[in-house]
Amino acid sequence: MNFSIERPWVLYLLILLIPYVYFMSSRFARIMKNLGPHTSLAKDSAVFTRTRSSFVPSTFLRCLAWVMLVLGASGISWGARYVPVQKNGRALSLVFDISHSMEAEDAPGDMTRLTAAANYADSLLEHIPYTSVSVVLAKGDGVVAIPLTEDMEAVRTLLSSLSPNLMTAQGTSLGKGIMTAINSFPVQSSQAATIWLFTDGEETDGSLANALTEAMKFGIPVTIIGFGSEREISVTAGDGKTQVKTALRSETLEQTIASVKEKFAQKAGDSPVTPDIFYIDASVLGSANTVLDSFAKKTGGASWQNQVYGSEDESSVVYELETVDRHNLFILLAIVFIAASFIFAELTIPVTYLKKKGIIASSVVAMAFLFSGCSDDVSDGAKILSGRLNWNRKKYQESVASFMTVAENAEERGDSAVHDYALYNLATTYLMQNENEAAEKRYNEISPDADDKIKFSTLYNLGILSHRNGDYSKATDYFKRALLVDSTSINAKINLELSQSEVEAHARSQEQVLTPVTQNHDEPSAGENSLYSTIREDEQNRWKNQQQETESSELDY
Repeated sequence: MNFSIERPWVLYLLILLIPYVYFMSSRFARIMKNLGPHTSLAKDSAVFTRTRSSFVPSTFLRCLAWVMLVLGASGISWGARYVPVQKNGRALSLVFDISHSMEAEDAPGDMTRLTAAANYADSLLEHIPYTSVSVVLAKGDGVVAIPLTEDMEAVRTLLSSLSPNLMTAQGTSLGKGIMTAINSFPVQSSQAATIWLFTDGEETDGSLANALTEAMKFGIPVTIIGFGSEREISVTAGDGKTQVKTALRSETLEQTIASVKEKFAQKAGDSPVTPDIFYIDASVLGSANTVLDSFAKKTGGASWQNQVYGSEDESSVVYELETVDRHNLFILLAIVFIAASFIFAELTIPVTYLKKKGIIASSVVAMAFLFSGCSDDVSDGAKILSGRLNWNRKKYQESVASFMTVAENAEERGDSAVHDYALYNLATTYLMQNENEAAEKRYNEISPDADDKIKFSTLYNLGILSHRNGDYSKATDYFKRALLVDSTSINAKINLELSQSEVEAHARSQEQVLTPVTQNHDEPSAGENSLYSTIREDEQNRWKNQQQETESSELDY
């Protein structure tokens, strides 16, 4: 059982029970003291018994309620389950074993194992575009040589210079290399992560099994690619003198993977999908195709050939293993104990009856087992509530996991109402993450016979998406359909008018572009009229001047 406490310091609040118990004990003593002088009450010993039988259990139950609240606030969790997480894009970490055993020259073409691994990795990189790649050197504690990057030239430069001399640490820790690769992926990353380990299987600390288990918890598939010959060969150790025997430990690697999968299957129970962890010998014909096919399928593709011309916006769903948070159980128990304390404070129940039936102890144990048992099969309503709470806290990946689970469960049992509601919440969560295509796809999956509120909200949000994409005609249609469902929505009317105005403006701009220039030869244009007027005025002035000259010349003559 995976047991963990997220906030152990909260448990110190249990110390507050000491002053509370002291205060309540003092109060009870004062009540008993005040009842003592009254002879009529003193003669009836049942008064003291009834007072004690109501006061003590109520105080005890309130203490238990406080304990439950503190345990719930501390973040106690146990058990494990898989949750689906939407991923976009791909991230790959190349882990290279650069120990001195990788210098053995038993790879094809008499190359060293490390040189063969570098060439093998370089050929694989040519077929995985739109992928962020990091390089980890697994020697000693493991070091990130290149953080996640899309600069393949930087990665190839490092591959050409791989050598055991890059690190002075002693020993080979494949497990630490994988753990370093896991930590190289950003927390809450939207990219689907994958790890490729290039090694001959020689390790000195036996940490590979634990590291593979951690990778499976995070939903990260690991492919171990073996290099070298299974026939032992002598190589020089790090001191430059000692000769050691080394070989490709295929059997050891396969046994480790099998044991990890078996142990993990027991923890995960009935899991929909487990991350793929497998071993393959690099010298096997078609091994590169197998590695690429596995990588493509885990990141949303059918085969690596279809991924060559893929896009960087590829989406996929991976399943991550997480411990089950039990704070809801403790909060529910706290409410039950508080309610029971008020009941005991108001009622007077004989102590003999409590002893005979053992109501307190049996009820507490029964409630604990009841809610602990049903917590593994949380209802869809609780999952939707959890998804909405995470949505309000902007934890969108957790919300997607909750809504996707509810949608799958509702579809299996044929509950269309819950299925439509889960799809709507899932699509709205995608919309908040700017995953417009995924949101539109989920909106379109909602049944046309859905509830009016869901139908209106779906059409309204589809209108928003279309307007955001610049398809104003389609947005206008969605807003009209939304108003047919709910004609009182002011926002839908405003958005409808805005979309219609955008459509009209677009149409006017098109008319201005397409309108031809017309020429009317019957009537002169304004420019022509102005030109003709100027010519006529010049002619008149010239004629007048000629007349004046003629008159003056006659007089002179």
